[in-house]
Amino acid sequence: MKSFHLTIASLDKNVFDGFVTRVTAPGSEGEMTILADHVPLISRLASGTITCADEAGIHTFEVVHGVLEVTKNGTTILL
Repeated sequence: MKSFHLTIASLDKNVFDGFVTRVTAPGSEGEMTILADHVPLISRLASGTITCADEAGIHTFEVVHGVLEVTKNGTTILL
């Protein structure tokens, strides 16, 4: 499966920075899964769990609120 760059950052630190094959996040309108070559998107995040998969396995991060942006260069989540 094709990978893409994902950055998850809070105000004080980088939480995750690497290449993943998918990321699932709790959007304000429901859960969404982002794959490589996804259309550009900006969404508010709701409280829940962000899950991403890379070669090392599955990673999970808890989120209270945030913003997710998908561009042609990758996906950024600001917590």
